[in-house]
Amino acid sequence: MEVNILIMLFFGIFSFLLTFVFTKLGTIVLSGDGSFHFSRVEELYDNFRNGKLTFIASRTFSSAGVGTFLFYPSILLYPWVILRLIFSPVTSFYVWYGLMLFITMCVAYYSMWLFDKDRVRATIFGILYTIFPYHIHLGIAHLVVGEFLAYTFIPLFFIGLYYCLVDRKKWYLLGIGWTLILYSHIVSAYITLLGAIAISIIYMIIDTKSIKKVMINLSKNIILVTLLSSFVLIPFVTDFIGAGIKAPNGAIFGYLGSFQEIFLESVKNATDTNRSVGVFAIFTTIVGCYFVKKSRVEEKIAYGLGVFILLCTSTIFPWRLFNNTIIGRVLGAIQFPYRLNTYVGFFLMVTFSLILSKLIHSISNRNAKVLLISGIMIFLIASYYGSLTDLFVKIHESQGNLLGKNTKLAKIIPNEAIIKNSNYHNIFDYSILYGEIDYYPSVSFNNLQEGNDITAEVNPKINSILSHRVIIGGKEKVKIPKVASNYIEYNVKADKKEKIDIPVLAYKRTKVMLNGKNVGYTASSRGTVMVDGEKGNNKISVTYQPSKLLYVGIIVSFITWIGLLIGLIFSKKRNVN
Repeated sequence: MEVNILIMLFFGIFSFLLTFVFTKLGTIVLSGDGSFHFSRVEELYDNFRNGKLTFIASRTFSSAGVGTFLFYPSILLYPWVILRLIFSPVTSFYVWYGLMLFITMCVAYYSMWLFDKDRVRATIFGILYTIFPYHIHLGIAHLVVGEFLAYTFIPLFFIGLYYCLVDRKKWYLLGIGWTLILYSHIVSAYITLLGAIAISIIYMIIDTKSIKKVMINLSKNIILVTLLSSFVLIPFVTDFIGAGIKAPNGAIFGYLGSFQEIFLESVKNATDTNRSVGVFAIFTTIVGCYFVKKSRVEEKIAYGLGVFILLCTSTIFPWRLFNNTIIGRVLGAIQFPYRLNTYVGFFLMVTFSLILSKLIHSISNRNAKVLLISGIMIFLIASYYGSLTDLFVKIHESQGNLLGKNTKLAKIIPNEAIIKNSNYHNIFDYSILYGEIDYYPSVSFNNLQEGNDITAEVNPKINSILSHRVIIGGKEKVKIPKVASNYIEYNVKADKKEKIDIPVLAYKRTKVMLNGKNVGYTASSRGTVMVDGEKGNNKISVTYQPSKLLYVGIIVSFITWIGLLIGLIFSKKRNVN
């Protein structure tokens, strides 16, 4: 126990060393998915302060009432929200980022300890896995927050899968790991599910005697995941399936790079590109075979999987041959093969930690061993900051180019906008760079294939929604709504009784009031709320009424977590006695 506490303290100090420079600089380069996730957090923060759960976007996402919060899990963003109550906006992000690095180290350490019972190796793996370039790319270089969160729990998922296959007592780690990934990022949960299915099938084919025990363990985990994640799954059943809602595109297989491109970016140890797996992964790919050849079979499998998945991230694997096929539909949700870099990082850092731990254990002199470990840690910190050189350059060269306040509706926020506390709220004056119109009704698009294009020329219906255009009897008029938690209100004056179409999206459980009375509505041709207006003033307010099943799901998940925790505590006490 004392050793574990010391290791946790070490991880805390290490995480601080990885983040304090950014906190000191007080600047965010808002690139990639940054505006999407910062808007999510801002909506959650505003509603949390008012004691409300979040279902639809009323203050952010152009106040269009999009159901992002129904279909994109947000629960693991609440630590950031709580930090936002304590610190300034920029500082709260970097403190949260440091916290997630710390948690990732702890999860990776614990998982490796269960796998090999070597504390030196487990500690090294915790750090290697955490500072893996693709992880840093997700977390701070391109702000892909959902995938960054999911990355944290990948080691727990795989050690849980390993225990399920070999029939160890900790079978439930698979269910816990997969649930936490599901809480973070749906696509990552889908990828890990495909991986678990493939690995389990191969294992049962090789060892047919294991089929029964593996199926029992997997079945128990399916039940556990269903209970723990019921509040995440229920909105898909009640509001998404059959509702004609546009999900992020599948079967794209975009941003493919050649292996040469991946190799060159990785040798630079860059984090500003999604193609880099870092110099340590390339080194391990080249020499790992030598180090695992005399190791147990699990080490060989980890190395083999790491190399295979690395090849799959490049054009060596014929991804586009699968477009418009059954395989393509199954794999299409991955969207971008570079997402597999998460798994490259996991498996190859398992092997690299083996290499380093063998090197350390080969030294008998205690002082020399301590000196070597210290040198490795200093080198890892240096390599981490070295991999972020491009980000530091952007921060220092753009200090005079802060994001200004926007006055034009439906204007997309510029990529790599420079954010400080002084202009933080300007983020929410713009349309989001990527993800603004995810989970819109499909009818809202004039050109569904160009779903990210919000211009009036390509998607005029989308543009009219983002521009707050109210349509009264066929005539458009720009109106700015009043908003509150899960509440959007438009005040419209009509010369006669006629149809009024307001730019708020209509979902299955959307509720509408006209002049204080509940009224029926229809979904307009642009997928928005349309009511029969009255002559004179029309106060049209839109809210969302979640299914009672959703609240049941929240209670079921909470009780299951409590029951699981109590069970683990009693189980540990029995083992001690």
